[in-house]
Amino acid sequence: MSTLSFVTSTTGLLLQICLVLLLIRRKIPYLFPMFFAYVVFSACATVAKLWVYSDYRTYYFVYWGTEAVAVLLSIFALFEVFRWIFALFWLSWWYRGFLYGSIIFMLGLAIANAVVNPPAHMGPLSAFIYSSGIAVNFMQATIFMVFWLLSRHLQVGFRRYAFGIMLGFGGSSLGTLSAGLLRSIFGTKLTIVSAYIPPVAYILALVFWLHVFWREEPPEPEWALPITPEELAEQVRQYTRILKKFNRS
Repeated sequence: MSTLSFVTSTTGLLLQICLVLLLIRRKIPYLFPMFFAYVVFSACATVAKLWVYSDYRTYYFVYWGTEAVAVLLSIFALFEVFRWIFALFWLSWWYRGFLYGSIIFMLGLAIANAVVNPPAHMGPLSAFIYSSGIAVNFMQATIFMVFWLLSRHLQVGFRRYAFGIMLGFGGSSLGTLSAGLLRSIFGTKLTIVSAYIPPVAYILALVFWLHVFWREEPPEPEWALPITPEELAEQVRQYTRILKKFNRS
């Protein structure tokens, strides 16, 4: 691990610890438990990677093992925000079909890109892992874009914590995705750039989340939908119009 990698890792760890404490203060484990689990696990993963960074072989397995778990937790956290914001629409098959269909489509594009443009200067196993990472980040970016499009189309009221979580993941995944694409296309020509875009993007996401959760959002009862009665009525009307258009088609 280089000096710059060590600095970015320790900086990220400090920000993760601060974020965990802030999330506990804001009672986020009860509101968004998967996001809280993601942040806690990411902090533990950073400690594990720093602990074994001098042993390359061990670090390799620890890095990719923890990355796989962190990716799964991040996806669960994104779906958690979706269900919280679009509680009414989540029950509809067409809504879930649109979301899952968009994810499958983007994954297909990512897999096709990995086949046509395999990462340069990599062995088969490393190329597979790297291409899988690009595909996963395509999926995360797709979830973010679908969330943004639906929020604008349905005119969903702004929710500081939920939208902040989604925006942080969106920025981090786009940074990681751009680095992966650079490595896949240019190989080792832009190694320094592609290596440090993801950790810098993640650090910026951590700083953004600290900003988001620094201010308190008015608490809501656990049983209440994250929308006002007026917003619920408007979403019902939009839901009815969309179903009518779908049936006509």
